[in-house]
Amino acid sequence: MSFIILAGVVLIHIAAVLYTIFIIKEWKHRRATKGVARFIAAAVIFDVLATSCMMIGTTETYFTLHGILGYTALAIMAMDAILIWRHRSKFGHEVRFSKALHRVSLFGYFLWLTAFGTGEYLALMNMQQ
Repeated sequence: MSFIILAGVVLIHIAAVLYTIFIIKEWKHRRATKGVARFIAAAVIFDVLATSCMMIGTTETYFTLHGILGYTALAIMAMDAILIWRHRSKFGHEVRFSKALHRVSLFGYFLWLTAFGTGEYLALMNMQQ
């Protein structure tokens, strides 16, 4: 495994932890608290870095099922981060999220987990060859 792919693997696992903490905090508080906003921002940053590393290090096409799921999930999570930061700047951290914004967070997270899982599966299949 090349260094750049290994860096991507480490970064994507950090992003997974950050996304999970974000979802737990978002579920618990239902507000744009400082922690919620920071964890989603950090998760998106680590996800972008990980995706970049994996794109640089891959020898295959970027448009696989795993890639398309991952790009879509990353786009939704980035949009979610923007909406959360916008909500925080417009309403402060005391106003609760709308149900729609909460659903976007959950949908993005579960789509992201699906992409993460397909990546893990592909990695295991490549190790067996």
